[in-house]
Amino acid sequence: MRHQTTTRLMTVALMASVSFLYACVFRTEHTITAHITLDIRHIQEQAAGVLDFVEGKTDTLPGLEPAPPAGPQSWWRGARDLLNPMPAAWADDLKNTSSPLVADLARRMRERHPQIEPYRRSGCFGENNRGYLELRECDGLKDPDARNAAQKLLAEENKDRKALYNEIARLNADQGVTVSTVESIYAAQRLKRGQAGEVFQLPEAGNWFDEVAQSSVGQRLGAQCRPGAWVTLP
Repeated sequence: MRHQTTTRLMTVALMASVSFLYACVFRTEHTITAHITLDIRHIQEQAAGVLDFVEGKTDTLPGLEPAPPAGPQSWWRGARDLLNPMPAAWADDLKNTSSPLVADLARRMRERHPQIEPYRRSGCFGENNRGYLELRECDGLKDPDARNAAQKLLAEENKDRKALYNEIARLNADQGVTVSTVESIYAAQRLKRGQAGEVFQLPEAGNWFDEVAQSSVGQRLGAQCRPGAWVTLP
């Protein structure tokens, strides 16, 4: 009888341990997933703010305000950080994703924006699905001098865009954010802002394209909405 009782107690203890371990693993995975989603959304929101600044819709840049002074650490947060093997997985640990370099690049792009817009509106500059400008065939660039001037302007803009994407990815490298991710985020933000007559390359097949296909832009394009296609917005 005593042996059976001991066996039952050991079984109950083992089941409780397994349940606790499963709960911990599930909670950690859920927390990590929530953090990654929030982190990307934070970059999306910042991208919208940066483009608002570049386009002259606002005179302030997001995420450039001084960080508030750190307050006293509560005992429970200290215990949490001690016990949690992956403290970076907590969503409230998000950091500022901007920098003086981001501010400088955004200001240069803002100054250049009035020169770029006529080329975009005429379809001479198209926005590709990696967040960069591409030269398109158009009547306004048949003159060699005009074409050279446009190419120089495009190269300057793309150089600053590349530096911007690299800096944002560098600041978020510990969260697994890559340059490619940042490029896709900015390309998607620009497509959302697209006006009739402007030329865009749609995302390749995948989540980014699915989002476009389900949006008002995708509905307006109809049968033209295909992965990787170059389109003129109606």
